[in-house]
Amino acid sequence: MRPTGIIFAALDCDADVIEAWNRWYDLEHTPPNLLLDGVLQSRRYVATPDLHAARVTAADSPFAGGRSTFLTIYTLAGDPGAAFAGMTGLRDRLVAAGRMEFPADKKTVRDGDVFTGAAASGDPAIKLPAEEVPFVGHTGIVVLQRRGASDAARARAARLTGVEGVHAIWTLTSGTRPDLELDIAYVEGDPAEAARALRAAEPHHPDTEILADAPFRLIDPLHYPWADAIRDSDLPAKVGG
Repeated sequence: MRPTGIIFAALDCDADVIEAWNRWYDLEHTPPNLLLDGVLQSRRYVATPDLHAARVTAADSPFAGGRSTFLTIYTLAGDPGAAFAGMTGLRDRLVAAGRMEFPADKKTVRDGDVFTGAAASGDPAIKLPAEEVPFVGHTGIVVLQRRGASDAARARAARLTGVEGVHAIWTLTSGTRPDLELDIAYVEGDPAEAARALRAAEPHHPDTEILADAPFRLIDPLHYPWADAIRDSDLPAKVGG
């Protein structure tokens, strides 16, 4: 099964339910989604306060202002649009079965989309073929949402796989927003350092508009040692705040 795209969701929950919401996600929300046709894997990520501080965003981005602390990426095979439609229908069935009962006012989706893979490059040192990029081992990612100068941006992404700690970069195109592209850099080590190293390695083309440049750590299921750091920070404590 070759990866063809992703379903991408940026999320938040109230600070007082971080562990409960993440357990619900790991135990009740993720498994039925992985059973859907065309869904290969799920990975979840968190932006701790230090990673929020390392972000670069447009003022109106859903990643600005301490929002979008959590990220879910479902890797897809086959038609990404069909998998996205299947996930939408699944939600209705889960609601009917009483499996979506986590309080709606304590969690929210800040950004959601389906993306189709457009290009991929791996670190030449590990001889990673393009089709294996979404499965490479990593401890974090750097997510880059951008518009404009697509060819130049894709060429830049391919060159950046030589940056220290960057194992691969996958470029995808939005299925719902014209001209929006997403680069996912799979990194090892501190994602904030990787984000800064990528920015320093090569400037963006002047016609590239950066909407969000955000590092995240990979979440180990049922293991949330960063919860107190988020709770004790100045990040918004309420999804409606």
